[in-house]
Amino acid sequence: MQTLRVGFLSFHDHLDRNAWSGTLFYMQGALKARDIQVVSLREAKKKSLWQKIWQKISRYVGNKNSSSEEKLGSLSYIAERHKFISGVEKKLAETPCDVIFAPIASRELMFLKTSIPIIYLSDITFSLYHQLYEPGFDKQECDWASKQESIAISKASKLIYSSQWAADSAISDYQAEADKIEIIPFGANLDTPPLAEEALAKKPTSTCRLLLVGKDWYRKGGDIAFQTLISLLQKGVNAELVVVGCMPPAEIKHDKLIVIPYLNKNVPKERNQLDKLFLNSHFFILPTRADCSPIVTCEANAFALPVLTTDVGGIPTIIKEGKNGYTLPLSASGDDYANLIIENFSEESVYENLRHSSRKEYETRLNWDRWAERFHQEAMDLLNQTNRQRETVVVERLTKSMASK
Repeated sequence: MQTLRVGFLSFHDHLDRNAWSGTLFYMQGALKARDIQVVSLREAKKKSLWQKIWQKISRYVGNKNSSSEEKLGSLSYIAERHKFISGVEKKLAETPCDVIFAPIASRELMFLKTSIPIIYLSDITFSLYHQLYEPGFDKQECDWASKQESIAISKASKLIYSSQWAADSAISDYQAEADKIEIIPFGANLDTPPLAEEALAKKPTSTCRLLLVGKDWYRKGGDIAFQTLISLLQKGVNAELVVVGCMPPAEIKHDKLIVIPYLNKNVPKERNQLDKLFLNSHFFILPTRADCSPIVTCEANAFALPVLTTDVGGIPTIIKEGKNGYTLPLSASGDDYANLIIENFSEESVYENLRHSSRKEYETRLNWDRWAERFHQEAMDLLNQTNRQRETVVVERLTKSMASK
């Protein structure tokens, strides 16, 4: 297979482990590991001290506007994107690429002019985002964002989505061509995933340990996870719940509830602490109210941890019933989750089978190596198709030229 030169197009720094929760960083790393030449189309910019301080503050306060971007469609917004794209086009002229990879880059694609085939990737469409996460956009912003999405989808030669849910929206809401869509699940954002023998070495115990990792207590279903803990205890199961990344309301207290407000995965000591929590837990519980393709579920499976979550967003593409966990309806209560846990935890052989199949799903589907393998194949197919089309055009022009003489 020939060496592929991929232009990585993103307004975000793909070498920044904090950009898009590190997903861009792991994507480019997985591509490079396949001997793909990754060409950054973004001009490197050093962050000011105040930008670094604000970024750290934003992680704790959960500010959705931490990027400090201007209003969508405003003159300053358009000028900033034009300036960025002019730099991209200059780089492409200096370093030609076989394909352009544009993850979550609908805003950039709106302004880009190129004949190079484009692969656009996302885990959501604006239509879905507006419905689930940010209903506060005014009409001008909605129109602008919808236009961006539509242009990005139409410009792309290949569309990669992390779930069937997002792909379906692209087709129904933006008239995307189904035959240029591929669904490739994301991987686990782990520098050193545990070996299978380490992940599966958990010793039998009478205590059922639940783990929840998320920044938003209510959106991630923290209240239902807590109800699950209480229900298990009332049913005579010795259980505990560890919550990482958010603070429950003051009235949510219990000696079997452990809260760790924040762990930075990029700090080795804190990453090691989080890894131990995954290794020592029995179920990853995420009764989320709304989600796209939560990578933390892939990380849980890497640790042979079955996932109990909701049938929302792109999650059904990740979690296969009875293989690496279960999805419950949004209406499911803490009792429903508790009953499912008892059903799978009370008999050791049933639980062990679920752990082994959870790890297998990670090894076969939910890792970045597998993602990069499938991306590489799609990119090569696209490149070959583009070359054939160009050859056909050349032949047709030559034929017409000869016929006119």
